[in-house]
Amino acid sequence: MSDVRIQASVIIREVLDGRTYKASLPNGKIILAYAQPLDRIPVMVVGDVGSVLLSLCDFDEGRLVPEDLKGVRVDNPVIRSGPDLVTSK
Repeated sequence: MSDVRIQASVIIREVLDGRTYKASLPNGKIILAYAQPLDRIPVMVVGDVGSVLLSLCDFDEGRLVPEDLKGVRVDNPVIRSGPDLVTSK
C-alpha cells in the first residue's frame, strides 16, 4: 500500500536556509518544511503562508508545494486537509 499524503496549510516561523523552514500547522505543531528545486516554490519569509504535503507516517516534516499542485509530481494519493487555509498571524 502506498503512503497517502495530506495537503495542509502552514505559516513560516523561521527560515533555516533558502529551501528549508520551520513552519506551524493549523494545530500549532512545528514541522520542518522544505522546498524541492523543481517545485518552483519562491523563497519564503517569516509570516508567509504556504501549503505542504505531509506523510501519514511522519507529521514532523512536509514538502512545500503550490496550493493547486500545478506542475508538481506527486507519486502518492493526496487528501486535502479541508478549508483550513490559514492566514498570516
